[in-house]
Amino acid sequence: MLQAQLKAKFSLVALLVATSMLAACGDSTTNIVEKEPIAVDDDHDDDHDHDHDEISSAGRLVISAKDSNLVSVYELEDGSLLDTFAVADTPSALAASAGKRYALVVQRTTDRVEFVDGGLFQEDHVDHLHPYQQAPALSSFVLSDSRPTHITSTDSQTAVFFDGDAASSTPAAVAVITDADITTDSNGYPVLNYSIHMHGAAQARGEYLISTLREADSATTLPDKVALYHSHDDHFDEEMVFAETCPNLHGSAQNEHVIAFGCTDGVLVITQEGETFAASKIANTDDFTGTMRIGTLVGADHAEHLVGFAGSSMFAIHAEDGEMELVDWQSSEEAGVIGYGFADKGEKFVLLDNQGYLTILHYHGHEHEGAATAAEEAAFEFAAKVQLTSADLSTMPTGSRFELAISASDDKAYVLNPIDSSLLTVDLKDAEVVTTKQLNFVPHKLVWLGIAEPAAHDH
Repeated sequence: MLQAQLKAKFSLVALLVATSMLAACGDSTTNIVEKEPIAVDDDHDDDHDHDHDEISSAGRLVISAKDSNLVSVYELEDGSLLDTFAVADTPSALAASAGKRYALVVQRTTDRVEFVDGGLFQEDHVDHLHPYQQAPALSSFVLSDSRPTHITSTDSQTAVFFDGDAASSTPAAVAVITDADITTDSNGYPVLNYSIHMHGAAQARGEYLISTLREADSATTLPDKVALYHSHDDHFDEEMVFAETCPNLHGSAQNEHVIAFGCTDGVLVITQEGETFAASKIANTDDFTGTMRIGTLVGADHAEHLVGFAGSSMFAIHAEDGEMELVDWQSSEEAGVIGYGFADKGEKFVLLDNQGYLTILHYHGHEHEGAATAAEEAAFEFAAKVQLTSADLSTMPTGSRFELAISASDDKAYVLNPIDSSLLTVDLKDAEVVTTKQLNFVPHKLVWLGIAEPAAHDH
C-alpha cells in the first residue's frame, strides 16, 4: 500500500550498514573533531523574560559530500562541525522543511527522502515563542516512493512531489507534511495518489492542495492542467479541474494571494478567496523570443511579486495585476542562473550564477501604506555584484556547480565552491565575502536550518 510505503523506516540491518559506511568513508571524515552534544533547553521559566542568548541565532548548515552518502551539520556561530550522518544513498538535493528545523535529504534515484533534524526550533507558548537548541539527529521519519523531485514549502507545510516512473508503470504521488509530522513520526499526513506518472508540481495551501494533471495519452511527461484537491484525513479528494490550460507546465510558487505555474505560453495564476478558487493566465511579453518560457518560479508569502526565470532572464510577475516585467540584473552574456531566493526577510533578492558571482537586488514591491510612488518604481533594483572566486571555472569537478543557501535569520548568504572545497559567507548588506571556511571533502549540496526571523513587514 502506498501510504505504508511512504512511511517506510530503516531496519536494524540498514542502521548497522549506515554505521559501517560512516566509519569507512575515507577523506570525507578524516580529522573530524565533533563538538560536544548540545543539551535540549528544557528550562520552562515562568518568567518569560529569561535569556535565550545561548540559542544559536545564526542557524546551522547541512552540507552533503560529493559522490557520498554523508551529510554534515555545521554550527554557523563558530563554524564548528556538530555531527555527520550516513543516509541510505547519495543525496540528489537538500531542502528545508516548512519550519526550517529539518533538512529533507532527497535521494531521487533510489526513491527515498530522509530527514536530518538541525536541532534549532521554537514552540508556541501562547504569549511567546520559546526557542530550543539541541544536538542534530537523523530522524526515523522517512518518505519512500518513486522519484521524489519537486519540493515546495510554505511556513507551515511541505509538499513533496513524487514523479513516478514510466519504466515500472509507477504513478506519481504528493505527500503533504508538517514539521510536527516529522517530529512525532506521524503516519496521519495526507497523500494524493495519481494513476499516471508525471514530472509535476504541487503547492500546499492549508487544507487544500493545488497540483498538476497529465493526460494518459500525452506525448510528454510534463502536465498541462492544474486541479484543486481537498484533504480528508490521510488522502485528498479532487474538487475541480481548472479550465485554463498550462502547456508543458514546469515550476510553481505561491505568495499570500496567489498560486502560479510556469507554462510555455505564460504563467497560470490561481487566486483564492476563502474557499473559492479561480484561474487566469498572464501571457508571455514581447521580451520572450524563440523557445523562451518561464520554467522556474519563486515566491515569498509577503512579497507582492513572484519571480520567474526563463533561462537566465528574470521577470517580476505581479500576478494580481496580471503584469510581467523583465528585470535587468546586469548579467554577463555567458551567465546562467543556478541559485536564487528572497533574502533579508524579503527586502532583497539574490541570484547565484555559474560564472561565480552573487548578484544582490533590493526589492521594493511590498505594499506600504501611503507610499504613492511605490507603483512607479521598479520592483527590483540592482544593488551589487559580488565576485566569489577568481579560479579557473574549467576546473569545476564534473557534475558539480556553485551552490547557494540563504539565511532566514540574518542578512547572510552561503555559497559552496567545489573547485577548492570551500564554504563562503556573504554579508548581503555590505556585499562582500566575510569568511571562507575550508572543508576537508568536496561539497555537493547545502541548506540553511534555524529559527527564522519574521518578514520585515510582519507587524
